[in-house]
Amino acid sequence: MAPLLEHTTDLTSKVMLITANVGSIFEDPERMLKMWLNEFVATVTKLQPMFLAIHMQEVGGKNYEESMQYVNHFIKTMLASEDLECYDKARVFLDEDFTAVDKFTALGSLYFAHVSMTAVEVFDFQAKKFVPFVGREVLSGNIESVPIKEKAKFPQNYFPECRWSRKGFIRTRWNICGSIFDLINIHLFHDANNIEAMLQSPSTYCEHRQRALQHTFERIENDEYEKVPFFLFGDFNFRLDTYYFMKDLTKNLVAVESRSKKNNELVKLTYKEADNDQKIVLVVEKKGFDHLRMKEIFYDNNGLSLLPYDKEIEPFRDRVYEHDINFPPSYPFSESLDDGVNYMKTRCPGWCDRIFVSYSAKSIIDDSSGPPLYLCIGKEVCMGDHKPIYLYFNLKHNAGKMPELVPEPQPSPHIPLRKILSINGEEVEPEKLDEINIHDYATFEKEQTLHPITRQSFKRKGDSEGMNGRSFHDIARDVMKEAGVLSYWKTHPGYSSVRRNRHHSSSSEDELSESQLEEEDSLTEVELDLEDDHSEEKTRDDGGGVGQSQIASGVAEAASHKAVRLKATDCYPQIKITQVNTTKYLHIRTSKDASVQVFRETSV
Repeated sequence: MAPLLEHTTDLTSKVMLITANVGSIFEDPERMLKMWLNEFVATVTKLQPMFLAIHMQEVGGKNYEESMQYVNHFIKTMLASEDLECYDKARVFLDEDFTAVDKFTALGSLYFAHVSMTAVEVFDFQAKKFVPFVGREVLSGNIESVPIKEKAKFPQNYFPECRWSRKGFIRTRWNICGSIFDLINIHLFHDANNIEAMLQSPSTYCEHRQRALQHTFERIENDEYEKVPFFLFGDFNFRLDTYYFMKDLTKNLVAVESRSKKNNELVKLTYKEADNDQKIVLVVEKKGFDHLRMKEIFYDNNGLSLLPYDKEIEPFRDRVYEHDINFPPSYPFSESLDDGVNYMKTRCPGWCDRIFVSYSAKSIIDDSSGPPLYLCIGKEVCMGDHKPIYLYFNLKHNAGKMPELVPEPQPSPHIPLRKILSINGEEVEPEKLDEINIHDYATFEKEQTLHPITRQSFKRKGDSEGMNGRSFHDIARDVMKEAGVLSYWKTHPGYSSVRRNRHHSSSSEDELSESQLEEEDSLTEVELDLEDDHSEEKTRDDGGGVGQSQIASGVAEAASHKAVRLKATDCYPQIKITQVNTTKYLHIRTSKDASVQVFRETSV
């Protein structure tokens, strides 16, 4: 590893930029959040930057409605960390408004400045001027009107198949000791089908990403604001040029195709050795990529022999550059807690998470004491499916276009600093952080369309009824139990029919595999009219209703069903339960115009 940079001087300040797709750590928050935070804090403590910027993508995971309580815990843990107490100035931007599908990006941008840094300002894009960067503030929920950031979701026709997903960017502008620059958090589209990605160069997915990236550059270059150096970092979802990479990887192997009986679609490619009893070396499916030597090819020696296939940034080399990569492909790593070095067998690994620098930013980077460090965090530790990537460098003072920003005298060590924390403009007591729910201070564009149960699962302030400590997960499990009772209760007057149905969960961007959808016996559907209130009948055991023994039998009966659907006729909420393998999905739509909220329960 390169030697650490020299300490901050009167002429420079140490800066650390981090990009981290944190979606998967919210899948197992009780264990993975702690592990991720420990590794993150250890790295920051070791390097001791004066200014720290963290760009996160997929904050809250794939099912944001379910995970907001964990986002609350995650952010509060960072703000309460003793190791981060020396950063008395902070801004946390959380784009959380999942009710506004045309705006929601699930991006999180977090910025911290050390107590010794007093010459820091952040730009107000509405007032077109810099404002002091003081205190700590969390800006969450719907942040469209927050003036110290610029945020955009990519136009819908930029998305593959014009299907909305959480992709866009957030920009902030900073003046640190007289040097001006932009920090841009970005998330681009993923590869949905490994086989599709192999068909041409560049792939159709690469073309979508390049179009969105071109759009981002043009927004920055053609807007009304002064042009300044910038750092663009996030999850670009960049992949190897799979067309050429696969040709070279399999040139001595024999390919065997497997096609769907339904439509003759190519669903699997199996590559075997020509001799050696035709040993299988590689299997590629829509969502599968399994090579015998995954770790050797992609992880060992940081996979540097694969860099010639890393071409997606090439059309933009005239705008940005990148420091030498000294880390293995950052995605898709195993999510097993005791495995930080192997890849999942789902995608061809690639350097998805990157930090790019405008050429004008060279004027504000001081490399006299050594080149910047461009590495990953937790190389041998489970950090979820994405390894966080960081750039660590010395920032020159007064290298921008603004008048010199002279640091103010630092406070005497014996004078305690006043701790200030506000959430969406409302000042709170940092000492009571454990008792605070940051979402109580947030607003959501279509909050009125949310079912009270959903709303109360993440927002308590102002609720008269409350949930008595019960989470949305608890309520969802109760609904699943009731579904078991009703599916067994065939004499129920609302029972109509049982028929086969095919369905896939909408809880993530990736669809279920064709093989799962095509299984004739994979799903069963039960429709029930929920307009009548039979709650009294369900609790009686007097011969006219359903007793406890019938309830128990109903739950057991439900366990044997592949899927159960509860359909509300001309009323809301609508509830649908599906099951694929060992995972049940509860879909709730609270009104005609509301988005579907999904609860997932997996049994092993």
